[in-house]
Amino acid sequence: MPGSRFGYRSLMTLLVLGTSAVLGCAPETPSSTASTQPAAAAHPDLSGVWMAFAVENPDGGGNAPQYSAEGQATLDTFAAQFSSIPEAGAWCYGTGMPSVMLSTVSYPVEIVQNASRLVMLAELEMQLRRVYLDGRAHPEDFLSQGVGHSVGTWDGDTLVIDTTLLSEWDVRPWPRTEQTHIVERVHLTKLGDITARATGFVASVEKPINDDVLVVEMAITDPTLYAGPQRRTAYYQRMSDTATLEYACSAEHWLEQLEKNRVSQ
Repeated sequence: MPGSRFGYRSLMTLLVLGTSAVLGCAPETPSSTASTQPAAAAHPDLSGVWMAFAVENPDGGGNAPQYSAEGQATLDTFAAQFSSIPEAGAWCYGTGMPSVMLSTVSYPVEIVQNASRLVMLAELEMQLRRVYLDGRAHPEDFLSQGVGHSVGTWDGDTLVIDTTLLSEWDVRPWPRTEQTHIVERVHLTKLGDITARATGFVASVEKPINDDVLVVEMAITDPTLYAGPQRRTAYYQRMSDTATLEYACSAEHWLEQLEKNRVSQ
């Protein structure tokens, strides 16, 4: 099933992991969420395995981005060059930010936090984000990439993540240029303190281990692509640390090529 949690995993991986691991039937032990990395004592520890269960548009109007006239023309021109645009995930290609943080197709994100940085390990296409907490600025000699370059500062109990230096991406729904800028405000709350609830699909994958919720309030701006700031709020539930699997998408392509190269006996 394209875009689903298990759609691109190789048959070999599924056989090794077994049916129970694939279905997420992991023991719900509180100790499984303990981080092995020390967090800064003065700030909340966001470490753990999290799975997005809902995304909302605080400005209303649905979650589809609102493009500027220039942005719409840019996307139309790009799309007109091709008979169709293949789904990136079907070819093991990570779409980067902001899509990796707004996906609700049940791929978890593991956060490892210490005093100098916060690392996000997304199962979806095995994408990796590093958020530097040591006071550094964005560099001037950094190669742009899909997840960009991120620095974080604390505003009380909220982590403010500033992401720039993003590579160009002309594909809907979340295109980027080198002018794209993303700001996230991340904090912890409880399920009872929010109105968002999991969709039936996400809720059926695996049960969260408690009522912790990680809230990611995101603002995406680009003067050429979007009709003003695009704000979205993603809600993540805390999962067992056995919820993350290897994203073995490319193994299938390798095995197909290997079979094509088989020497006739």
